[in-house]
This record gives sequence, structure tokens and C-alpha cells, in this order.
Amino acid sequence: MEKPAAWNNDPECGHAVASAYQTHYCTYIRVPRLLTLQQPQSPDELILIVALQWYELWFKVLLADLHAALNEDGSTFEPVKLLRRGVALYKLFALHADLCESIIVRELALKKSLRDANARGVSQQFAQIAALSAQLARRWQKPSAELADAVRDYRAHLDAFRARYAKFLSATLKPSPPAPLSRRKERRQARGNLPSYVEWLRLDELLALQDGIKSALREEGKESQGFWAPEQIGADENMFIVVHQCFEVWFRVLLDCIERAIPLLQRGEIRAATRGVRRVVQIQRLLVQQIQIPATMLPLDFMRFREQRVERGNQVFVTGLSPASGTESYQFREIEIVSGLRDDAVFQKYLQGKDILPIRLLTPRQTERLKQTTLPEAFRAAVQARGVEKLDALFTPANVANPNADLAELADTLLEYDEFFRYWRIAHVTMVEKMIGGKSGTGFLGPEYLMETAGIKIQEKNRVFEERQVRPRFFEDLWRVRTRLGTY
Repeated sequence: MEKPAAWNNDPECGHAVASAYQTHYCTYIRVPRLLTLQQPQSPDELILIVALQWYELWFKVLLADLHAALNEDGSTFEPVKLLRRGVALYKLFALHADLCESIIVRELALKKSLRDANARGVSQQFAQIAALSAQLARRWQKPSAELADAVRDYRAHLDAFRARYAKFLSATLKPSPPAPLSRRKERRQARGNLPSYVEWLRLDELLALQDGIKSALREEGKESQGFWAPEQIGADENMFIVVHQCFEVWFRVLLDCIERAIPLLQRGEIRAATRGVRRVVQIQRLLVQQIQIPATMLPLDFMRFREQRVERGNQVFVTGLSPASGTESYQFREIEIVSGLRDDAVFQKYLQGKDILPIRLLTPRQTERLKQTTLPEAFRAAVQARGVEKLDALFTPANVANPNADLAELADTLLEYDEFFRYWRIAHVTMVEKMIGGKSGTGFLGPEYLMETAGIKIQEKNRVFEERQVRPRFFEDLWRVRTRLGTY
């Protein structure tokens, strides 16, 4: 095993791989570089930065899709597919807007200096989306009924989102009300030293990370000796990269929320910890819906960039996404560790990996996390500190005074987090199966492995690990309480 070769001086991810130039999730998605582009002054500012970067990443997809659709003559299904993806994204945006309004607008006290700093140059991409969408109705002289419906649906969802997006920007980035004339010059001078919207979000760098880095063409059965950056990638591959980047930026916020909740629990600040976990649940709701977006590709569209083959004489050269896999997301593994899988022996062995795999999943950062307090551990300690011997005692009927109401509310929120994490596992494997059936995905473990981790079925073929890989829920003791309540 060796370190993955660095692309464009990207930071190291901490993985070890079988071949330095194999296609690797962290290189393809540019995860280590991506996670350097959020430089908040506070945890609350991190959430706002990520929310706006998330929009800008998806705006790039909408722009690429609009250009691709407008370049079609309307005789194929392609523009319909791309416009329907836009509708799916606007529906996802509505859920994201709910999250932003709940967490950012209502909960976070944004500094006036922050609001002033970033009001200039807000989302040029969205302005381009609005301009291009106006061309849709004029692009095709005699569109099919299906295409005409797709255009109408797209524009209706765009208009609905436009209003909510403007409201969000007004609530978070709009400059403060005009000051008296005597103070305006002073304010203009102060604002001149602050970064613009583009600089603050580091948009130039962010929107240059979708280049689709893969192993260079190699003979079948041989290792690649370099990376390959295609001159351009198609709209579907652009979306495929962006959806993973959008997961990774919100994973960073999830980890931050959990990391901040644990010491709050240790200090007995239960209400504050509950607010943090509730944010995690709201983000999970978004991510469960987001995992459906890759299925807006047709399966054969995915195959076009999943595996690419070139014949030269009697030789066949290949590249593509294999053996890269979302399994390699080191932040997702860290979320599992800190949420409670640290103590699961099967999961620990899984992190150690096996010789036949093309990667070692355990990173130095994850090794450190394995030594740290987990969320379930901190919750149990908070319950014990309150003098509660059995978790059942946390809960009372609504018409009975509850001295541990704060812990009961936290317990319910932890169960909801567990619930949506399980939804994510099931939604993920369902999307993968919809895209590629029972074949292995871009990686090496296959859909049956994902089904096994979600508890749907046991993997029967191509097993790598002897042990059953069913991932336990993070708060099994709280789920058991639900079974016991009211039975004695």
C-alpha cells in the first residue's frame, strides 16, 4: 500500500491505496481541497458558508444542464431529462431553504459586519440561470408534449425558488439599514476592506474542482502510471461530482455539530446539546433527499463515464471510476465513529480492511477519533450524572410533570438522528440498485454489501468480509426503551 499521488498539490487524505494513480474518491471529488474552502470565524458562520457554497455548486449543475439542453434540437429525450433534473433540484432546494430558514435565519445571530461584507456580487451563476431559462420557451419551435411540459414545470419551480432564495439572501447578506450621513463614509471605508461574496466563499476555487480526475488510460490488468484530466466532462458527470461534493460540505457541518454537542453534554448543558443534535437531524433530512439526485441520470448515461475503453490496434486501454467508491469518504466514516460505531467490533475490523481491497479505509484522523468520546457515551454519562438509573425513567406521559424533560427531549432527538441515518442507508442502496442493478458500483463491495449494512439482506456473492456487516443503530438502548414502555 502507498499514498495516493497528489493531484495539483491537493492536501493528503490519509488513505493508503494499492496503486498511487488508481482512481480514488478523494482525488476524483477533490475532498481534501474542497474542505479547505470554508474558513469561518465561528461555527455559526461555517453553516452559512456551507449553505451558500452548496447553492453555488448546484447552480453550476443547473447552468451546465441548461446549456446542454439548449444545445439539443429537441428530437431526443436528453433535454427532457435535464429539465426534469432541474425540477428535482428545485424541490431539493425547497428542503434546503427550510433548513436555512430554521437554522440560519431563526437561530443564528449573524454579525452586521458579516452581512455588510458579502452583499456585493451575490450569485452571478443564479443570474445566468434566470437568463438562460427565459430562452427555453423560444428554443424549440414544435416541442413534443413531454418537452413542453418539462419546460413549463422547470420555469414554475424556478420562479417559486427565486422568491425563497431572494428572501434568504435578504435575511443573511443584505447590508444593514442606511446610517446617518455622518457615518456613511466611515462605513464605506470599513466595508472596502472586507471580502466580497465571491472571495468570502472562494467561488473561483470551489467551481474549479469538478474536473473529473481519473487514472490515466492503461492496458487492461495493468496499473496506471499517472492521472488523466479530461478536457471537459459532460453534464451528467458534472452532476455526479457535485452531488458528492455537496455531501462532503454538509458532512463537515454534521461533524462540527456533533463535536460541539459532546462537551455540552459533559458539562450538563442538555438544552444546548439538543439544539445541536436537532441541527444534525435537519441536515440529515436534506441528505436523504439529496441521495436521489444521481438517479436523474439514465443508467446508460452513467455507464458512459463510469468505464471508458479505447482500442488501439489489438490492445484495449481503460479508465473510469473503478475502483473509487463513496465508501472512501473519510468524513462519513468519522461520523459513524463519533456517532457510536467506534464500539462495534465488526466495524472496527472493517476499518482495518483486507489485503484484497484496493484501499485502507482507516486514516490517521479516524484513528484519533477512535480514542475520543462518542455521542452515545456522552449521553449515557449525562444521564448517570443526573442520577437516573434506567433510561425508562426519562419518559413520562404528557400530563405528568417530568423532572428530566430536557433529557427526554434529547433522547427523542437522538432517536430521530438514528432514524434518518438509517433512511439514508436505505435510500442510498435503493438509488444504487436503480442505477446499476446488482452490479458492483464504482467501487469494490457492491450493492449487496450496502444492503447488508442497511439490514435489508445478507450479501451472498463477492463477499470480502466474513463477518456480517450489518451496522447497528447508534442508540439501540433507546430503541429498546420504546419496546419496554407501558409493558409493566
